[in-house]
Parts: sequence; structure tokens; C-alpha cells
Amino acid sequence: MKPHAILFAAALSTAGCQGPTVSLSTPEPIVVDINMRVDIYDRGGASSGPAAAKPKPSGDVPAADARRRARMGDIQTFKNSRLVGENRQGLLVLREQPGGSYGQYVSKIVAEENADRLVLMRQLASERTMSLDDVQKQQGELWRNRSFSGEWIEVPQDNNTWKWAQKS
Repeated sequence: MKPHAILFAAALSTAGCQGPTVSLSTPEPIVVDINMRVDIYDRGGASSGPAAAKPKPSGDVPAADARRRARMGDIQTFKNSRLVGENRQGLLVLREQPGGSYGQYVSKIVAEENADRLVLMRQLASERTMSLDDVQKQQGELWRNRSFSGEWIEVPQDNNTWKWAQKS
């Protein structure tokens, strides 16, 4: 058989073998609903964990803000575990202290967070020419509003009193 005849026979035999057409498009867009929780832990840094160095007390606002950012993950973990709550003065309150060294760590972190929050609130009071008490009331309301469902917050009552409740 001649070479061009072989090519012609091959072309004819493959032309009849075309499969069905497959469409890869969808008539409606694909919707994906994802609910995800991300916990970030810094296991190797000097600013994390029970063996972390205690920050020096300071009125330095940028340093207080940086320390607060560094411990933000721990604070949220304590809130998620229902160990701490936000009081009406914009400070954390230890609601339940775990035992052992972890309980001591939680207590230490809460005290450091409150000290740094007070540094920032004093700065706000100075900038806004307000009393510290007024700034604390504003911060308390801000933290109540920022809290997630289930976290402990101190809420006002009708008769000018406060009570602890889990945010709904």
C-alpha cells in the first residue's frame, strides 16, 4: 500500500470516532458557603507562653499597644474558654481561674492586659480632655459591642446596677 493511501485510511477511521460533546460550564454560578475558625498560636516567640518575660511597666503608648497586640490571641482564647469577661470599665475580669501554672499564667496575662489598657485609656483621656472614668465608660461600651456571642460581659440593668451575662 502507498503511504498516502495509509494516511487517507487513518483519517477516515478517526473521523468517525468523535465522542460526545461535554460542556464544562454551569448554568448557575457555584456557591460555596464556608464557616471557618482560625486560631493562631505563637509557640516560639519570647512574648508568648508561661515563660514569657514580664514587660516593664511603662506609660509608653506605642509599647503598650504592641504588647496588647502580641497577647491578643491569648486574650481571645481566654474569652472563648469563658475564663475572662469584659467589665463596664473596659477592663478584663478573671471569671474563673484554672488551677496550676496555667491559672497563674492566665492571671498574669489579664493583669498585664489591664495595665496596658489603662495606659491607653489615660492617653485617650489626656487627648480628649476627659476624665479617666468617662473614657473607661466609653471603652466598656466599646468592648461590650465588640464581644462575640457567648463571651462574658458586664451589662447595665434598669436600676443603675450591673450584672454579668453571656452576650447573645
